[in-house]
Amino acid sequence: MDQRILEFIGDLRRAEIRISPSEALDALSASAEVGLLDRETFKTALAATLVKEFRDLPVFNRLFDLYFLDLETLGRGVKKALGPADPGIQDQLERLLTQEQVDLDPLTELLLRGEGSELELAIREGGRHVGLERLLYFLQIAYFSQRIRDRFDWEAIERDLARLMRLLEAQGIDPGRLARVRNYLDLRLEAFRRMIRQHVERELERRAFRQGERLIRETLTDKPLFALSAEEVAQLQAVVARLARKIKDALVLRQRQEAKGRLDSRRTVRRSLQYGGIPMELRFRRRRRERPKLVTICDVSDSVRNASRFMLQLVWSLQECFSRVRSYVFVSEIAEVTQAFNTYPVDKALDWALGGAPVDYHCRSDFGYAFSRFCHTELESLDRKTTILVLGDARNNYNDPQSWALKSMRERVKGIIWLNPEGQWGWGIGDSVLPLYAPHCDVVRECRTIGQLAHVVDNLVHHWWRRGR
Repeated sequence: MDQRILEFIGDLRRAEIRISPSEALDALSASAEVGLLDRETFKTALAATLVKEFRDLPVFNRLFDLYFLDLETLGRGVKKALGPADPGIQDQLERLLTQEQVDLDPLTELLLRGEGSELELAIREGGRHVGLERLLYFLQIAYFSQRIRDRFDWEAIERDLARLMRLLEAQGIDPGRLARVRNYLDLRLEAFRRMIRQHVERELERRAFRQGERLIRETLTDKPLFALSAEEVAQLQAVVARLARKIKDALVLRQRQEAKGRLDSRRTVRRSLQYGGIPMELRFRRRRRERPKLVTICDVSDSVRNASRFMLQLVWSLQECFSRVRSYVFVSEIAEVTQAFNTYPVDKALDWALGGAPVDYHCRSDFGYAFSRFCHTELESLDRKTTILVLGDARNNYNDPQSWALKSMRERVKGIIWLNPEGQWGWGIGDSVLPLYAPHCDVVRECRTIGQLAHVVDNLVHHWWRRGR
């Protein structure tokens, strides 16, 4: 069972649920403590040790059902799973085995005594070397079920059962009773074959779930944001949350490594002189880095609404990577939504920023007016530790671009990064004024998909803030 739990933990990790080695050990200890008789208690023990965030529970529950559905057969449901139980026949077979000292095949022993846990382990052991990692399609179930069945000596089982029937007949058991015993044994044998097929079906479902989750992530990650349906937007929210966790976890690991510092060979050698040149005490160079400030300015007009939603979600999830985050949304008028992101859960904060902020969501975009208003009210709050992240398609509806405003902002900050949800083919065509804004930006990137957005934000968190002015 420990091996099965470790396989389960491996699939949870592949589903991007963070589980440390110490938490895996806690799960093994907890499962040993509570046992397997009560499935819900066992499930609760694993959830308490492995799941840290509420949004990971649906994935945990689904994978648990795929891995441990058979736990119901390991306790009080064993006899039901192996076929109709007949206590009279069972007692008669037990007495026969005790009196005659019959030497049976180990699997025959398991079939007779109805130990479901041992049977399940035997099936899993038989499935270890049949190539179940190649199980991908429903039509393969019969093939792999047969391969597992071929791992068992069915002829030996049939010989054992035939010998038992001869011994019973020799004891003078009436033919009707003998028929009942034979039918009982056949039912248990057939139940074991069903258990093999059910094991393969569960393996297929488990693998299909894992592959399906990965396929959904890969497909949606590379799909243009403007083409997403409402259902896909909802699915992508979980994908973005996982991307944010990966970025944040990588950053935490790097910060821990940097906190230790690099080896200072000169100070180490000097310190080693008192030990005869043996470096008993290591000295490190420590460099204290201050977390940067971030200002996000998002166009929330209808044409880029999805891109703004996911960028704001990413930034909300990564707030602790920055010393300060301020967020603004605009169509023509611009409004700060920082307070909502500091107060509400992410879903409510996003809904408010994209529908409840004091801006006219149905007017035509005017980047120039929004930037000029930002300069008049917020310019003094910018400094050299601040990075401005702008998301918009720069379609200004032939209004005055007022590029001087972006230039003024650039003169006071560390840098400006512009993310454009429109393909590069459209930059500078029609009412696009991006070529007027680009000279005042340090980075201008196409950001048509979640994959591109995640790459830019990952680079911002891990590399951009490490740069000097």
